[in-house]
Amino acid sequence: MITNTNCRTPSNNGRPSLSACMIVKNEEKFLAQCLKSIRDAVDEIIIVDTGSTDRTVEIAQSFGAKVYHHPWRNSFSEARNHSLSYATCDWILQIDADEALDQADIPLLHKLIQTDSYNAVYVAIYSDLPGGQSKHYYTRVFRRGKAHFEGIVHNQLILDGNALPSEIRFYHYGYNLSNDEMQKKYKRTGDLLRKQLIENPNDIFALANLIRNYRNEYNFEKVIELGEKGLSIPVSQTDADSRNQRLRIYVDLAYALLNTNQLDRAEEICKEAIHENPDSLDILYVMGDILSRKEEFDNAINCFKKYILTKGKESRNPTCNLRIVDTYYYEHKAYNNIGECYNRLGLINKAELAYQKAVELNNKEPLYYTNLAHLYASQHRFQEVENIANTAVILGIANHPLYLLLGKAQVMQGKTDEAITTFKQFIQKSRNDLNAHIFLVNLLLQTNQVKEAEETLKAISSSNPNNLELKCLTERIKFKNGDKESAIKFIQNTLHSNPTDTNTYLKLGNLCIEIEDYTLAIELQERYLGISPGDANVIANIATCYARLGKLESAIIGLKAALKLDPACHYASQNLIILEKKFKKQSAANIKYEITA
Repeated sequence: MITNTNCRTPSNNGRPSLSACMIVKNEEKFLAQCLKSIRDAVDEIIIVDTGSTDRTVEIAQSFGAKVYHHPWRNSFSEARNHSLSYATCDWILQIDADEALDQADIPLLHKLIQTDSYNAVYVAIYSDLPGGQSKHYYTRVFRRGKAHFEGIVHNQLILDGNALPSEIRFYHYGYNLSNDEMQKKYKRTGDLLRKQLIENPNDIFALANLIRNYRNEYNFEKVIELGEKGLSIPVSQTDADSRNQRLRIYVDLAYALLNTNQLDRAEEICKEAIHENPDSLDILYVMGDILSRKEEFDNAINCFKKYILTKGKESRNPTCNLRIVDTYYYEHKAYNNIGECYNRLGLINKAELAYQKAVELNNKEPLYYTNLAHLYASQHRFQEVENIANTAVILGIANHPLYLLLGKAQVMQGKTDEAITTFKQFIQKSRNDLNAHIFLVNLLLQTNQVKEAEETLKAISSSNPNNLELKCLTERIKFKNGDKESAIKFIQNTLHSNPTDTNTYLKLGNLCIEIEDYTLAIELQERYLGISPGDANVIANIATCYARLGKLESAIIGLKAALKLDPACHYASQNLIILEKKFKKQSAANIKYEITA
C-alpha cells in the first residue's frame, strides 16, 4: 500500500488515486476485517480516532494506516469531515469499521473512478440483521473536495454534482451485535437524534431514524406517536429522499401497530403505503404478517407471493434508489409464512412444499426444520420427522423442539434405544430441560432401566420440587421397586386436595395405569374428558383399560371412538386390530360352548 502524498504512482497503473477515510472508537472487534477488505483497493488509509481505549489504534497502525486523534464532539458529520481534511488522493472511499468491501468488486471500483462525468458513486450496502439481511444504496465513493457530511447522526453526504449508480458491495455487521451492545448503540443514537429534532422538529430524515430507533428498542407506543406525526409532515412528490423517509415511517408504524394488536389500523396504514409505493418489499411483507395475524390466510398468501415475485424482479434487475429495504433477503421467511398459512387452511401438501422451500433458501434456520417436522408429526410420518430433525442435528442447529420431536418420532417407530440416546444428547446440551428429562425417565422405565431412571429423575427434581409429573414418576419408580402402597397414598392425597388443574386427573390416571389400577384410571381419565373432551389418545387409553379388565366390547367401542376423532391415531388402530381378533375368538369360543352345552 502506498501512503505518499503523490498518490498517482506506477503501482496504481495511472488510475485516479483513492483514500479510505474512517472515524473510529473502540472498534477492535471489526477493524481488522474492514482494513483487510480495503487495503488492496485504496492508496492510503486515513483513520481519525475519537478516543479508543482498546486495541483499535494498534490494529490500524498494523495495516499502515495514518492515524489522527480528534476529540468526540457529539457529531458524526464533524468527525467525518475532519477525516476528509487529511485525504491526499483524487477520490475518497468512506467506510465504517464494522463494514467490509467485497473483494470481487475492487476492479469495478477502480474502473468507475476513471471518469470526469460524475463526482460520486453509489454502493450497495448489505446489513446483517438478526432476522436476515437488508439492502440500501449510499454514496460512499466521491471525488475529494466535492462533498461533505451534514447531520450529527445518520449523517448525509452533501454532493456537488452527479452520482453514478453501481452494485459495488459493502457488507455491514454493526446491527447484529449482542443485546447489551445494541442497547448502548440505540441509547447513543437516540440521544443525538432527539437533540437534532429539537433544533428542527420537521426534519423527516431525523424523525424517521428516531422512529426506527424506538422500534429497535421495542418502544412501540413512541413509534406510533411519532409515526402518526411523521406522516402528517407535508412531502413533495418530487422530493425522492423525503418520500423514502415517509415510506420508512409507514413500515415502522405498521410494524408497531401489528405488535400492539391494532390490526385494523395496521392494515389501513399498509394500504395507504402500498398506494404510494406499490413495489415496496417491506410494506408487502408486513402486510402479509398483518393479514396472517387476522387469520385472512388466503390474502396473506397472496401478499407473500407478491413479495416473492417483486423481489425476484429486483434481484434480476437491481434498481438503485435511496430506500433502505429491511426485508431484502426475506424470501425464506416469506415461504415459511406461506407454509404456516397453508397449514392453518389444512392444505398440507402445499404447506410442506413451502416449508421445504424455506429450508432450501436458508438451511441454517431451525424454525423451518421445526415447522416441517411438526407437519410430518401431525400426519404420523415419523420417519420423515426423524430425517428432517437428524439433518438439523448434523448441521448443529437443532433446537429444543426438534430434539423432542426426534425422540418422539423414534419412540413411535419402536426405536426406543435410539430415542434414549437422542434425549441423553439433548440433556447434555440443555441440562435443565424438564420435558427431555421426563421423556428419558419414561423410556428408561419402559426398558426396565430403573436405577438410571431414578438417577435421571434426581438430577431434575430438586429444581422442580412441586412438579406433579415428576412426583408421578417418583411413584412409578417406587412401584417398579415393589412399593405400590406409596403410589396409592399419593393418588388419594392429591385427590383430597381437590385439584383445579384438569391435567392433574390425566396424570394421575396415567399413574393408575402404570400401577395396574385400571378401574380408578378409567374414572380419573373420564373426569379429565368431562372437562377437556375430544382427546383421542385419552379415549384410547381408557379403551385399553377396559381391555385389561376383560371388557373387550367396551374397549373396541372406545378405540373406534378415538379413531373417529383422529383417524391417524396409530396407538388406537393397532390395538383395535388386536382386540377385534381376540373378540372374534372369544365370541366363537362362547358360541361353541353354548352349542356344546
